Amino acid sequence: MGGEYRKAPVVGIEGLGLELGGLRGDPIEELARLGSRLVLGSYLEAEVSVFLGAECYERSGSRQGSRNGHRTRRVSCGVGTLEVDYPKVREASGPFRSEVLDAWQRKSRTLLSTVPSLYVGGLSTRDFKRALAPLWRQTGLSRSTVSRANRHLQEVFQRWRRRDLSQEDVLYLFLDGHDQGGRLGVREKEAILVAHGITRKGARTLVGVYLGARESTEGWSLVLQDLTARGLRQPLLVVSDGNAGLIRAVKDTWPTAARQRCIVHRIRNVLARVPKKDHARVRRALNQIFYAPSLDEALQAARKFAATYQDLYPSAVETLGRDLADCLTFYRFPPKHWKRLRTSNGLDRCFREVRRRTRLIGRFPTEGSALALVWSVLDQDARKWRGMRMDETHLALVLAAVESLSRQPIVVKGFEQLLAA
Repeated sequence: MGGEYRKAPVVGIEGLGLELGGLRGDPIEELARLGSRLVLGSYLEAEVSVFLGAECYERSGSRQGSRNGHRTRRVSCGVGTLEVDYPKVREASGPFRSEVLDAWQRKSRTLLSTVPSLYVGGLSTRDFKRALAPLWRQTGLSRSTVSRANRHLQEVFQRWRRRDLSQEDVLYLFLDGHDQGGRLGVREKEAILVAHGITRKGARTLVGVYLGARESTEGWSLVLQDLTARGLRQPLLVVSDGNAGLIRAVKDTWPTAARQRCIVHRIRNVLARVPKKDHARVRRALNQIFYAPSLDEALQAARKFAATYQDLYPSAVETLGRDLADCLTFYRFPPKHWKRLRTSNGLDRCFREVRRRTRLIGRFPTEGSALALVWSVLDQDARKWRGMRMDETHLALVLAAVESLSRQPIVVKGFEQLLAA
């Protein structure tokens, strides 16, 4: 027959210092801890033998020092806290350093790597202690431990924010800003400026996350300059709200890019100029403009709105008519894309989660720590983002839309008298 059968060696429980029925608590967890302690201790003994050039009690001419007992080290890992005998040496060329257990290491790297995830997920330091107490036991969890673990989070973010964007072929770029509590020493809220987009392949991607004093032309210009400097090419369409500073920055940076103004913001602004008793009726009229089957029907509904309400609510009509063409740009693009292109509010739900996290933490010590948390929440959310259909047919429709906007811009009529006043 084939190779000779060999029975695997068996270590008796007596050799492990155990006896049947002697386990306390959860027996599987206890055995896992004992097994891990045995293997780790054996590995440390093997390491110190290599370091000294001789086994325990071995006489060897290549020996470089000798063993000098052990000291107890506690380390937390996936099976809980282990007490291991860490070898001490004397008369050696230098101190003994284990490859698997660093000096002063009290927690496994895998266990520490869970801290940033819990931090992003909404747990405070007090929550960490309560949630991880069964694993970390005597080693505990200090604020410095959390700080060291989250330093890795900031390093990952810094690499992300400096990455090359020349391969990000973004067709639709969405720009949005949200006011947040930011750094220590800054009393007023600061603006988190976010850029995300849809690529030529239809994938949705997070492009940039920045902190600005406010949503100003200067703040947004710095964002767009950074994106351009890192290789981002001019998108075919920029979707944003009506913030004047943002729009001016886009025009200065990409003067030929098509623009879509957020209809959600426009509807809110119009309703703010209408008595609450008429909100439902006016909203229905606005929906006929922004949710029409075609651009022609939308323009017709806009003229009807102006004629109906210009005497009753002239400020509302004026608000609707100002730059209304930019709110209707999406009608030139493929109908399958209309739902996403109508608004820049795609991150609202995600920013509610950001606000929940920042309320727990309060003020951040640095800009980097604030942005790292915001980016982490957005990055986790981005993994669930759905893209757009962008096959050859839809891509051709997108390119044709950009060409038609350049050749024949959208013209809105019916608001001339109020806008000229």
